[in-house]
Amino acid sequence: MIERVSSHWWLFLIRGLLALALGLAMPWFPLASLFAIAILFGAYAFVDGIVAIAAAIRMNHVDASWWWLLLEGVLGIAVGLITFFYPGLTIVSLAYLLGAWAIVTGILGIISAFRLHMALPSEILWIILGALSVVFGFIVFASPLYGALALVWMISIYAIFAGLVFLGLAFRLRGLTTGPSGTVRPTT
Repeated sequence: MIERVSSHWWLFLIRGLLALALGLAMPWFPLASLFAIAILFGAYAFVDGIVAIAAAIRMNHVDASWWWLLLEGVLGIAVGLITFFYPGLTIVSLAYLLGAWAIVTGILGIISAFRLHMALPSEILWIILGALSVVFGFIVFASPLYGALALVWMISIYAIFAGLVFLGLAFRLRGLTTGPSGTVRPTT
């Protein structure tokens, strides 16, 4: 298997370059990035809804609870259409979701730090991180635009990291050769 993967090292190079390009472009075009995120989410919800309806129709004779799939499909299509016609609403909703996530994980982090404090004294950094997460969540609720921009930055940083990992993998795979017995070994 490694022979096949290493012979296609350039595919990982392309993936890495695309991820880096995405990660570097998003902060330069934050509003376009937010719009693209909303549209992609809407497209996913719409197509997922169609597939769920198709599955419900095909399985209505197998299971008595097939109507749950039908309802899921109708909701998916509705969310997709709302996103297409009102992408700003989706962006604000994602920002509020990010804010709620930050508050909940911050509170749970603080609780965990206090519980861990019994076994590991001076766990103040985890408490500070939890408190910062809660504050960030409230800032997002006060101004969803900041939350939406934070979402752009989070995806951007992830894409840059993923791009670097794929580039490293591509160059590592490129450095492998197949020996006479078919074994893969590093080039010397």
